[in-house]
Amino acid sequence: MSDSTQLADSFLYDSTTSPDPVISVSKDKRVVNVVDDNNGSYQSGTVIINATSQLNGSTGYGSLRDAYVVVPYVVTVKNTSASALNATLNRFAVGLKAGVWNILDKLAVEINGKSVITSNDYKNYWTNLRAQTEWCDDDLLKNGADCYLAPDDVVSLNFPQSSSNPAASTQGDGFVNNSVNAASTVATGLIPETTPALNTGLIQRLIWNPQQIGTSDSTGATITATNPLGWPTTRSGAILSKIQQQGTGGYLRLVDLHPIFKELDLVANPQIKLTMTFNTGFVDIITATGDLMSLSSLSLNGCSTVPVMVSSAAPGNPNAGKLTTGAAGSLRVAFGVMSNNITQISTSGQIFPFTTTRLYIPFYDIANQSQIVAKPVKKINYLDCYAQYFKSKAGTGQQNSQQNAPFSFQLSSSLKNIKYIALIPFSETSSGHFVSATNIEQFQSPFDSAPWTCQPGASIRNFQVMVGNKNVFNKTHDYSFESFQDEVKKLGAINGALSHEISNGLFDSYKWDVGQRVLIADCSRLTNPDVPQSILVSGTNTCSQGMNCLILVVYGRSMSIDRLTGEVIGVNCVRTKFEGSLPAEQVRLVFRPVSRQKKFFC
Repeated sequence: MSDSTQLADSFLYDSTTSPDPVISVSKDKRVVNVVDDNNGSYQSGTVIINATSQLNGSTGYGSLRDAYVVVPYVVTVKNTSASALNATLNRFAVGLKAGVWNILDKLAVEINGKSVITSNDYKNYWTNLRAQTEWCDDDLLKNGADCYLAPDDVVSLNFPQSSSNPAASTQGDGFVNNSVNAASTVATGLIPETTPALNTGLIQRLIWNPQQIGTSDSTGATITATNPLGWPTTRSGAILSKIQQQGTGGYLRLVDLHPIFKELDLVANPQIKLTMTFNTGFVDIITATGDLMSLSSLSLNGCSTVPVMVSSAAPGNPNAGKLTTGAAGSLRVAFGVMSNNITQISTSGQIFPFTTTRLYIPFYDIANQSQIVAKPVKKINYLDCYAQYFKSKAGTGQQNSQQNAPFSFQLSSSLKNIKYIALIPFSETSSGHFVSATNIEQFQSPFDSAPWTCQPGASIRNFQVMVGNKNVFNKTHDYSFESFQDEVKKLGAINGALSHEISNGLFDSYKWDVGQRVLIADCSRLTNPDVPQSILVSGTNTCSQGMNCLILVVYGRSMSIDRLTGEVIGVNCVRTKFEGSLPAEQVRLVFRPVSRQKKFFC
């Protein structure tokens, strides 16, 4: 054990004898914003920001590591039934799910005209996993509000049912995690049938919702400002401009969206193009006497996730006593960039300070550029991710006994330099999950905290991953302790979770076992960095509900970039398909001399 005595003495002595350095690295700093190319059209959910032309010839060095995107994202709740609501819904009626990046479905990145990140369905769920394993409590304290990251609790997860069948409740149907009042009572059939624990994460995110500024007319076109807080600083005549000054929207830090941006620190003439597909659509909810709610239908515009949660209507919760009574009613929750199925730009434009999506990039004028000029080309090693979703392959529906459903997933892509593989289980919803809705994914429910959480109570035995013709584990993983201790807690951890003095990660073994049971297989010891290898993931679903499985394959990539010109010299080829044709950009071969040898770059 190292000597830990006299540390204060040593610190004071070093501080006394060491001169204070003079720091003078840059002469100037400015933040430049780049507007999108959509020209006010956001119905498709796709937003393109092309900095190539707007920043061409710019001076200084741009820091993409420091850059962020501001998105005017609109979430609207509307009563769509003939019966009126008992009361007006307030700003705590609905909120974002954990992690503002869940409003984003897909991301593609081009630098200097070369594709460095390709879009892939469900690939963005890797962002949740990285946050769960890499963030720490201090990150939440400083950056949680900007990122809408207040982790959901798992003790507040419930499943309303009647005689083993799903039932409507004041919290909704399917898995629900939207209770925000510990004193609320439980509807009949909720499991557990006691007063539920509240979801403190959702409470915090509801508090972060923008301040209510007023009411609109019957068409939703005219905003009448009010002073809901009664503060002298927020009178009705000033509240609208105050909200616009706050610029309330979605703040997406590029380093949260993909780890490549951690390596793009200072680059002159950053010719970057972002193609972002945001989750856009709406969900319809059936309401009934007693403030009961259940999911009815879903409409998504080429995306996969519902990024919002509807609060509970149990007594003491935000929606209590406000839903339709008597005949069945309905609510619609819509979401999208700048507008959605309910709210048009003519209305949202009165609230947001600008009606475009913007990329903000800090630029620095370096005082002494000699080291950059002497060695302008920087090789970047970064991680990327491939995702594939397997539906109804590990049991279906629900039953009273174990499913004992074996699965074996052969991925359709062969990759090289594989670092690790993650299996994220979600509920199979073809039957026995929602009251009337079928085949709507767990992460598409407005009552569920997925995708931050996954299938509660998930159980997988005989877990094994084969890369090429080698098994990752010498024996299959059957128990929770071996999966967590040997694989999960080491992922993204400082010193592999061996340093007790400093640590990171946002879940412990209990939270992981109950509601965030992601299985990890570290493949870095046996993968071949030069040869594409096949991937086979197998196991047995031993819980009583069917399971859909999302497989994330994280692999290493590299590229070289000229920090003086912004030119990307080469991006390595990392993936081949088993079937179908390859995209043109993956098969074009460019010969370049590197260290007096010929190498292939794609």
